[in-house]
Amino acid sequence: MLLGLSLNYLNMKKYLISGLVDSYRIKINLFAISPNSAISVFKQKYPNAEDIYVIQDLFKK
Repeated sequence: MLLGLSLNYLNMKKYLISGLVDSYRIKINLFAISPNSAISVFKQKYPNAEDIYVIQDLFKK
């Protein structure tokens, strides 16, 4: 189990996620395995967020 966690940690990338929260545009950096998982983490942190998207590092290795 520990080995599996360390392999996922090596595949994590930094994503800049933007979203509208209470009519304010918020941009935060998140570490995630994929852009979809980064957006999911953003939605968990800000449940009332709208218009969420990845700004950069989408195809960067």
